Order: sequence, then structure tokens, then C-alpha cells
Amino acid sequence: MMNKLFTQIILILILVSSDIFPVQAKVQPSPVNQDSSVSWSKVTDDPFEGKIVYDKDFDGFGSAAIVSSWSKQGIRLSYFWQEKKVDYYRQVQKTRTVKRNNRNEEETYWESEPVYKTVSHSKNPESIMLSINGQVYTYEGGVISEELASVLANAPAKNVKIRISWSDGSTTDSTIGSGTVKAWKQIYQ
Repeated sequence: MMNKLFTQIILILILVSSDIFPVQAKVQPSPVNQDSSVSWSKVTDDPFEGKIVYDKDFDGFGSAAIVSSWSKQGIRLSYFWQEKKVDYYRQVQKTRTVKRNNRNEEETYWESEPVYKTVSHSKNPESIMLSINGQVYTYEGGVISEELASVLANAPAKNVKIRISWSDGSTTDSTIGSGTVKAWKQIYQ
């Protein structure tokens, strides 16, 4: 019984690691976040990925950011956001003026007041669609293909729209800044 189970596990591992049943690679998480001290939109030499450029796009309120890194090894992207949540309530002593017997008197009372904490979140996409020169290209993880590398290297030096697809089927549109797009030429040629 044990040998049969062992054989089945080995066969499954062989099939999964072969081209018969390829495993879909997801977009890997960004190695940096929006607060990282990196040179944004400038080519940097990374000891692990070679030439790389980092990009970030904030939402209108600054509480969320889409952060990406671009290298020949792949595109890595994460969506970071923060939210405030009630952590607990504390009792606070307050005073107020009340009218009693036609006189104003100070009155002390207790009130519950929320104490908030900030909770940070992040998520990583299933795929990224890029709209360049009227064509849509889809990246689903792994090493950058020669075709996509050529497209990125020759993209016009202006903002590029991307559509990010999440595991729940929803999408988010974002922008890659023109400085990052200019840097692609150095990275992907």
C-alpha cells in the first residue's frame, strides 16, 4: 500500500513539473513597498536580478499604492493599502455645562472613545495587461519573453496603462510612469 502511494506521488510530481500539466506562474510580489528607500523610475543594479527599475502609483488619497519592479527576470507587483480599525474603547472623563435651577453648572461624565490601530495589507495579482501602441500584452509571471522584452524596450517614453487581474476575478487599472517606461529601454535591450 505504501509503495503504491509513493509511486502515485512521484507520478503526480513528474506530471506537474513537466510540460504536460504546466503550473501557471502568478505574478510574484514586489520586493519593495511604497516606503522603501530605492531610486524610483531609475535603473539600478540588483545583485539578484541584474538591471531593475522600481515604480509606484498612489491612489488619489495616498493610503494605497501599486508598487512594481521590472527586470529581465520578471515583473513583480504588489498592491499595498492601509486601513484604520477600532482596536478597543477607552473611558474618558469629560465635562459639560448644564443648566440647573437657572444656573450653569459644570458636570463631569464618562464617555467611551475608540482607539484606532492601522492595519497594513497587500495582495499580488494573477496577471498584468499592458496597453502599448494600441496593443494589449498579458504577463502572467516568470521570465520576460523575448517578444514582451522587445515591446517594453521600444515603448514610447510616456505613461503606460496597465490592468491588474486579481484572483477573485476583479481588476484594477493603474499607470506606469514615463520615467519607468524610459528605463525599460536600458533593461530590456
